[in-house]
Amino acid sequence: MEEMVISAEIRKEKGKSTARKLRNQGNIPAILYGKDTENIMLTVSEREWKRLSKNLKKTSILKMQLKKNGQKEDLSVMVKAIQKEAYKDNILHIDFLHVSMERKIEVEIPIHLTGKAKGLVNNGVIEQHLRTIMVACLPTQIPEKIDVDVTDLDIGDSIHVSDLSKAHPELKFLELPEVAVVTVIPPETGEEVKAEEGPEKEEA
Repeated sequence: MEEMVISAEIRKEKGKSTARKLRNQGNIPAILYGKDTENIMLTVSEREWKRLSKNLKKTSILKMQLKKNGQKEDLSVMVKAIQKEAYKDNILHIDFLHVSMERKIEVEIPIHLTGKAKGLVNNGVIEQHLRTIMVACLPTQIPEKIDVDVTDLDIGDSIHVSDLSKAHPELKFLELPEVAVVTVIPPETGEEVKAEEGPEKEEA
């Protein structure tokens, strides 16, 4: 995959009027922070951001070329938050996190179910309890998603976080091992549907 690079410049002024002026000039106000990094106010090109964001994922690592004291410094960063204008797609502000490629970070990873559970043959219903999960890992080990194969699940069977840990030893899952990720539950009976709907009313 092609390396994702974004240029940034340090800014000294802050405030709503400054931010508005920057956006009128085709720039986006931003901030860079991290465990061993002091907060640095930045600006990035709106045009460059729009080009880059087409392929940007929640787990993407970017190379930021930061102009500092007349020189360029390359930093590894992640996008942590994007503030948009209400009811519009205009970007108001971006938060970047400086990451070390040798230090584990905590990230939220989407969970994607694959396969067709055998419990579906008997009208079982797939119930996905977790759609994302927090993990700790090195930036180079961040997966785009975690695939969970449900093919062998029959009615009453579940896959738990502990099962994900066995399948992905490089990741530290920050959820309790006994928490269910997905379960195949029995089909609803007529009696259960009636109970949910409430007792029938007698005709007058």
